[in-house]
Amino acid sequence: MDKLPQFLPDLEAPRSLVSRPAVLGVAAGFLVPVLIPFFHLGIISHLWDEFNYKVDTHGCSCSCWDTVFKGIYERGPAGYKHVYFNVTPNTLKIWVVTVLVVLLSYEAVKRVVRLYLCREARLSMAVLFVSSVYPHYYSWWSYFNYWNDDFYSQWNHQLFFSLTELASTLAVVLLVDKNVSVTPSRALIIIDIAVLHIVTSGFDQFVSNVVQGNGRLHQVLRDVFFMVPDLLHVSLPMVELKRLALSRNLPTTHLISNKEFFSSVAFVAGGWVLCMML
Repeated sequence: MDKLPQFLPDLEAPRSLVSRPAVLGVAAGFLVPVLIPFFHLGIISHLWDEFNYKVDTHGCSCSCWDTVFKGIYERGPAGYKHVYFNVTPNTLKIWVVTVLVVLLSYEAVKRVVRLYLCREARLSMAVLFVSSVYPHYYSWWSYFNYWNDDFYSQWNHQLFFSLTELASTLAVVLLVDKNVSVTPSRALIIIDIAVLHIVTSGFDQFVSNVVQGNGRLHQVLRDVFFMVPDLLHVSLPMVELKRLALSRNLPTTHLISNKEFFSSVAFVAGGWVLCMML
C-alpha cells in the first residue's frame, strides 16, 4: 500500500515573520512618525520661546469648542483640555491626511530599514530617503495648519511642491532596492524634480531669507533643510548614472537620449512657469 503524502509544515516560513530585519523594520516604521513631532515641537518651543504663552490650566476656558465629541458630559465654554477639536469637515480632512501620512511613512521606513539590514539597500538612495523626511513632514504640518486656520493663500504653492516631492520619493523608495536597476529615466525623475525645486526656490524665499540674510532663524533653517535635500537629489542620482556609464564603458552623457534630455528641460521650464503662476 502506497504511503500517503506527508504534509509537513514549513518550519522556515514563520521565522521570516520574526526575523531581525522584519522586527526592526516594524519598530522603525512605528518610531519615526512618533518621534518626529516630538523633536519638532521640542525644537520649535525653544526657538520661539519668547512667543510661548503660559496657560493657566485652572482658570482658562475655551468658547470656540463645539464640545460635540464630549456629548452630554460637557457643554458651552469649557475648561482646560490638552486637545480640543471641533467636529467639522476640515477636522475630517486633517484626520484623513494624517492617517494617510502615518501609513505611508510606516511602510516606507519599514521597507528601507529591512533592505538595509538585509544588505540589499542602495546607500545613495537610502540617504535621499532620509533627507526627504523633513520636506514631507513640513507638507503634512502645512496642510494641518491650512485646514485648522482656514488659511489658504499658500495652498496651491504648497500642493505643487508636495506632489512633486511625493513623485520623487516614490522613485527613491523604488531604487533603494539593489535588485531594482538604476536607469536614466528613473534617475531623471529624481533629478528633474530636484532641479525644479532649486530653480523655484531661487525665485522664492531661499534667496531672501538665506542668501540676503532677511529671514529669522526658523525661516533660515526651514529653507536650508529644503535646499540640502534637493542638492542631494541632484548629485547622488548623477553619481549612480556615472557608475552605470562606467559599467557600460560609455560617457555619462551618452546614457541620456535627446528625447529624455529635452523632456527634462521642458519639464523643469514648464514646472517653473506653473509654480510662478500659483
